[in-house]
Amino acid sequence: MQMLTAGRVPSASDWLLIDVGNTFLKWGRYAAIQERGGDEASQALSSKPHLHNDTSAITSQVHLTAREHCIVQGRVLLAEIPILAIDWREQACPAMIVISNVAGTRVRNPLLRALEVWNDAPSPRWISSLDEECGVHNRYRNPGQLGSDRWAALIGARALVGSQAALVVVCGTATTMDLLDTEGNFEGGSIMPGLGLMQRSLHERTAALPDATGEYLQYPRQTVDAIASGCLHAQAGAVERVFRQYNDEHPKLICVLSGGAARMLSPRLEIAHRLIDNLVLEGLFHIAGQMAAIQSKT
Repeated sequence: MQMLTAGRVPSASDWLLIDVGNTFLKWGRYAAIQERGGDEASQALSSKPHLHNDTSAITSQVHLTAREHCIVQGRVLLAEIPILAIDWREQACPAMIVISNVAGTRVRNPLLRALEVWNDAPSPRWISSLDEECGVHNRYRNPGQLGSDRWAALIGARALVGSQAALVVVCGTATTMDLLDTEGNFEGGSIMPGLGLMQRSLHERTAALPDATGEYLQYPRQTVDAIASGCLHAQAGAVERVFRQYNDEHPKLICVLSGGAARMLSPRLEIAHRLIDNLVLEGLFHIAGQMAAIQSKT
């Protein structure tokens, strides 16, 4: 599935950015830029306040560099990767392809075959976490062990909040909660089962609990709603607890929320936060910008 987001079609100067998660592949075509050095771009992006608990207000007010340059984007299940060639065949070959892949080799080969739709396509650049990139410093004990999706999300968050400390929460198959301090240091983070995984595990590991979609209610009176409500309480409670813990050391901490389940979690949070459609693609956009800047100097 693809959706045009700007008033033109992709051209040969654009970038193709791809976020391969554990369940979905998200992609976008973006007009090329060259990243400005340091936090200059980040400070420009964070000059306007966007703090809200109302998700519709957040969505309408957030103006990210990546979103402003996005031309077309789409999402498919991992099993549907071969059909990407149908959408991409109608587009010009991109000037750069940057990929974050946390699904492993089972996805790599089908994706490479889909990219063969362009005979002259540039070699994909598969990102991995580094010691430092785009103003973010990796404090992981083994920096390369940090998932490329978490790394890109941290870079995207840094571009959004500038020199403000942030709790970066990405709600996917897993929910990750990562701390970014005012200097751009990734201090560490937590991983827990995501909302959907929590719900499915109750069905798969119990004899009688149903595998059905419920809704959040203050007083659930049927099992499917009790499961949906309980899992949302667990997700919101974990995020709020971690936020309070980090906020003691970082008094102006901001929560940046993204991922497939973020819109379901957002109304349940009792902390101010910023809701971003895809923080990983935002980070990939800035990584691509830095790559382009380095390439132009060689």
